This record gives sequence, structure tokens and C-alpha cells, in this order.
Amino acid sequence: MAEAILMPKMGMTMTEGTVEEWYVKEGDPVKQGDPLFSASTDKITNDVECQEDGTILKILAQPGDTVEVSAVVGYIGQPGEAVPDAPAAGAAEPAPAPAEEAAAPAPEAAPAPAAGGHVKASPAAKKLAKEKGVDLSLVPATGPGGRIKIEDVEKFIEDQKNVKASPAAAKAAADLGVNLAECGTSGGRVMKDDVLKAAAPERESNDLPPQRVDTLRRSIAKNMTESWHTSPRVTFTHPVDMTAVIEMRNSLKDEMKRTGIKISFNHILMKACAQVLMEFPDVNGSFCDNMITHHKHANVGLAVAKGDGLIVPNVKCCEEKSLNQIADEMSKLVDKTRSGRIEMDDITGGTFTISSLGPYGITNFSPIINQPELAILGVCDIVETPVVRNHEIVILPMMNLCLTADHRVIDGVKASKFLQRLTQILENPYLMMA
Repeated sequence: MAEAILMPKMGMTMTEGTVEEWYVKEGDPVKQGDPLFSASTDKITNDVECQEDGTILKILAQPGDTVEVSAVVGYIGQPGEAVPDAPAAGAAEPAPAPAEEAAAPAPEAAPAPAAGGHVKASPAAKKLAKEKGVDLSLVPATGPGGRIKIEDVEKFIEDQKNVKASPAAAKAAADLGVNLAECGTSGGRVMKDDVLKAAAPERESNDLPPQRVDTLRRSIAKNMTESWHTSPRVTFTHPVDMTAVIEMRNSLKDEMKRTGIKISFNHILMKACAQVLMEFPDVNGSFCDNMITHHKHANVGLAVAKGDGLIVPNVKCCEEKSLNQIADEMSKLVDKTRSGRIEMDDITGGTFTISSLGPYGITNFSPIINQPELAILGVCDIVETPVVRNHEIVILPMMNLCLTADHRVIDGVKASKFLQRLTQILENPYLMMA
């Protein structure tokens, strides 16, 4: 008997998956452990392996189809085995046939042909139209095959008599080939503007056909909407002098060459944030059902661009790791994210997120909290800025830190103290060794 191939559940929160690519086609023999297709969730893409030896009998879900977890995407079995009748995965059920035929609608007048086009009309209709100066292309036809009858011309003439129109409107209608009876009116009388509006071609839409966004963008939209309605958020901005951090990073260049591990400003920020998170447990927590949960470790995530979306892998236990370890782990996570090899464990369990827009020249922004975390740090560009120090104006490399905090737990004083402490460590990075 044919066995169903199901969309697997690849994460606790997964409800649907998208078939990205089939590696086999119908009729191909497969063995247990062979990859059958790749499936993507809102965060990751994984290969789905064959669970038994057999032959691919039927593929239901095509590449690009999004189906629910445990939905049937195909069938495997022995050659010649029957496949259960089933619609293509994700396809809509056909509409049931009506119980009986509906009565045929009464024939309606065919629309008038375009002005200047060929007009089918009876000889009597043509003769009357010529005598009365009627443009047959404006006359709706009720005859067989869209043929204009003399009665159609008579009705058209009568309709025109009953239309109140200004002299300018009547002249414009004659010049433009517009049926006055079909013009919109201004106060019950057809005016020239009504005729011109009726004669104008419909403006072409400026919109391209709408497209369904990919799984990642749908997930981002869902999560951001949920966060927006969950956390009463406030963003606090604090400037920091990056002179010491820049000097520290420059002093590590030889070590970076030796180890092959490149330490960025983001890695230094992750290390500094982990230390401060241990000092401010509320910021390193989560809140649900009027209960706050404090986390033992600082699992610091860094937002990584993937296509036109963002994924946030996190380094676990950042507070226990050296700068080299954080840089090495984060670099590997970035590579896995951009190559589509990121795993569910890499993107779950985060307690705090860093989002850096400094490379894009941004000097201030309000990041949205990555639920169920309670805060997110926006990192801005380092800008040479005139600053007053000891009653003198000096030029310093200044950077804004933008902390968006959930005000249910983190009030203004707590957020300010967190930023003050983080600034203190960044302006004296040797405190990370204390």
C-alpha cells in the first residue's frame, strides 16, 4: 500500500512549511535516508529524507506550495500501487455542482461597438440612422449576433431626446462619438465635462499585480505585528565615545591575523552586553501571564540580513565566553544563516538582541523587540562629532545606542542605568576583563 510523504514539523512553533525543491521525480526509485525535497519554515530550510525504500508514486505539493504541518505532499510505494485520490496539496476544493440548471437570463442589449468599427445593422436601421444623423457605433444592439435593429435606433433617438444637455455638451458628444444617455450628469443636466469624462479612456493602474511574499517575510510580518501589540515599548538613546573600543580593536589586529578570527565592533558589543545583562536580570528576562522569568545566561542574538529579511541567531552563554569565542561562533552562525544551513537551535533561546544599522549610515532608530525578549539594542554609525570636553571642543568618534525596552518590566530609570553601564564599559573596555 502506498505510504504518504508528509510535511514534517521542524520546530515547536512551526505550523506550515514551503516546498522549495524536489530532488526526485515521479517514478524514481529511492532508498531510506535519501533526500526527497527541501522544505523551508519561517526561519530555516532543511532537507526531508526518505523513511523507507520504494518508488516515488505521486508528487502533490509543487515547489513554492505552502502546506500545513503533516499535510500529504506525495506518495511512496512499490511500482503499480494505487495512490489515494487527493487534490494537490494546498489546492482549493472544487465547487460542488448545482442541484439544477439555473434559468437562462433574459437576453441583454449587446454593448455598442467602438466608434469607427464595423457595425452590423439591418438595412432599415442603417437608413433611419442616416436620416437622423445617428452614429450606429453608439447604438446598443439587441438583434441576433449583435445586429442593430430599427427598433434599437428608434430607442436610441428617443433616449437622446430625453437627455438634458448643454449646447457645448451636445457638440462635444457629436464630435467625440459619445452617447449622451450614458454620460454621468452634473445636477441632472449633462455638461461638457461629463462628456469629456465619458470619452476619456480609463486610466491605467499604476500598480503591478500583487505577489505573495515568501515564508520568511510572512514570519517577520507576523512576529513584528505580535511584538507591536504585546510590548508597550519606549526607545532610549545614549551616545558613547568609541575611542577606546577602536583602539582596543586596532591593538588586536596582530592577534586576529594569528588566529584567523576577525573581531568586529558587533562582537565587542555582544561581549559587553552579556556582562551588563548579568548585572540587570530584568533586562535579561521574559514576561508572560504577569510572571517574569530571569534567565541564567545571556544568549545574545545578532540580527543577520538574509535576502530581504532578517534572521537572529544567538550565541549561547555569551557572558562565559571570550571575545575570540564569541567572534568565531557568530561568524559561523552568519555563514550558516546566509547559506540556508541555520538550525532551529541556533535561532531559539535568545534573551537579548542586537540590531546594527551602523554600516548603512543610520544615526538613530527604534528597533522592535524580538519576542519573548524584553529589550533590543539598536547600534548606529560611528560619526566624527564635535564634543565639549573639559571646556574644549574636541572631535570624537561618537556612536548612538538605541535601547527599545518593554515598559511593563523595564521602566525609564532601569533602561537608563543599563545604557549608562554599557557606555561605561565601552568607554573603558578593560572593564570586560574585571
